[in-house]
Amino acid sequence: MSFFPISMNVTPGEIPENHFVVVHPLHDLPEEKVDTANLGPMPMTPSVKYSLMALRAYLILMVLLVAYHCVDLAGVLGRH
Repeated sequence: MSFFPISMNVTPGEIPENHFVVVHPLHDLPEEKVDTANLGPMPMTPSVKYSLMALRAYLILMVLLVAYHCVDLAGVLGRH
């Protein structure tokens, strides 16, 4: 196995057989990106839906606890 060093554009027919072209990512052609606008909703199993709902409930609870702690620190609830 040998590598064929190139510093310019080469067509595949110009590369000798059993050789590989090494292209640095900065010099490579840009690849086509996935258009996520046309994908639609992702199908989910019931266990995934329940897990995501539990995560959402946990995050909402944590935000409420932080808000309560901030209000308590501000002294709005009175002294304990």
